[in-house]
Amino acid sequence: MTHLNDTMSTSLLTTHKKNAHLTKEERVMIATLKSQGLSNRAIGRQLGVNHQTINNELNRGTVRQLRRQKSNGKIYEYSYYIYSYEAGQATYLEHHRHSGRRRLYYSSKQFLRLADQLMLGEFDDHHYSPQAVIYKARDLMNDGTLIPKSGVTLYQWINEGVLRTS
Repeated sequence: MTHLNDTMSTSLLTTHKKNAHLTKEERVMIATLKSQGLSNRAIGRQLGVNHQTINNELNRGTVRQLRRQKSNGKIYEYSYYIYSYEAGQATYLEHHRHSGRRRLYYSSKQFLRLADQLMLGEFDDHHYSPQAVIYKARDLMNDGTLIPKSGVTLYQWINEGVLRTS
């Protein structure tokens, strides 16, 4: 990967879509161009992205490498930092996996226990429907516990296997 033209087609140099995440190919190009000694601004111009995007990506994908050298029976370790497109892509995928709103049932364990008890008849000897569970929970739980607004949510949780009820 000494020359960009040997590894990538030049048509990729200016095809970056605005307001889109960097692709794996663009990360490879960043690594290649950075290893050739180009500045962040020059790389940004070639890829069609802002120089700060390049800077953020370089920070995200920079890894520490160790070089060991043996001299006179002693081992010396020298660390240096290098951009790795694999590390940048892995970090991006990990952050993307954790993005998004947390599901309501993670915050309402107490409601889940009560809903299971009501629908399975363990609370009292009645088997409640999901909509009736919501009304009953509103009456019983006045401590600020998060309760779904709709019975449809409970049906989704039943289908997803969140509740013991089937």
